[in-house]
Formats: sequence, C-alpha cells, structure tokens
Amino acid sequence: WHLDQLAGPPYGSLKLNTDGSCIDNACAGGGVVRDHTGMIILAFSSSFGIGNSAEAEAKAMHLGLRLCLERGLSISFMELDSLFLVNCFNDLWDSPWAIEYILRDCKNLIPSHASVSHVFREANGLADRLAAHG
Repeated sequence: WHLDQLAGPPYGSLKLNTDGSCIDNACAGGGVVRDHTGMIILAFSSSFGIGNSAEAEAKAMHLGLRLCLERGLSISFMELDSLFLVNCFNDLWDSPWAIEYILRDCKNLIPSHASVSHVFREANGLADRLAAHG
C-alpha cells in the first residue's frame, strides 16, 4: 500500500494527482484520477519534449485537466507534489512566463469548486511513476 492509494477524496468526489519529470531537458508527465474508494478512473502518461521541470509539472497538470474535461469527469481535488506550481496556480507566487499561459488555461479547465493543493512526493507515488514512464 502506498500513501496515495489510501488518501481518497470524500464520498462521491474525484481527485486528480499529477506529476512532471524532466531529465536532461527531456520532459514527461503523468497522473491519475481516483474516486472516493481509491479506484482508478483514469491514468495517463505522456512525453512533452524539451523543457524544464516547471514546464513538465504544468503540462502534466494541463493534460490531466484536459483529459478529465474530454471524459466528463468533474474533479473536486487536485494534488501535485510541486509546491512551486501549486503556489503559482493559486496566485501566491508569480508564474514564470514559460508556464503562465499553461496555468491560465488550467484555470479555465478546472471546475470552480475544485481545490489545488500540495502533497509530498510520498503521497503522489503513482503519478510520480507515471511521469517517469512518460
């Protein structure tokens, strides 16, 4: 059992966890949507080409939100292990120009009632593994 498998959202809601990875400027990302029982509703990974870790994290978030919208999945919670990206998304920090447009689009894609919060890497294990796979 991993911590991310145990911490499901409240009854009747969905949670999206995403993560990005950048090794030698090659970026990838992944994520998972779970219901309140911890059942996986959607899992994804993708390569994003050349970039940096902030871009990988932002692109993984964006891809996850787009996939949810395309499939009619309304998430209530989104968790990332990048405190930097969470703070930029929540307008606590200024976003670098390279990810500003991605975050702006993410704000249009996420349901207005949803929260975006930070979790430690240990609680984001499956998303981390999917990002590494991408």
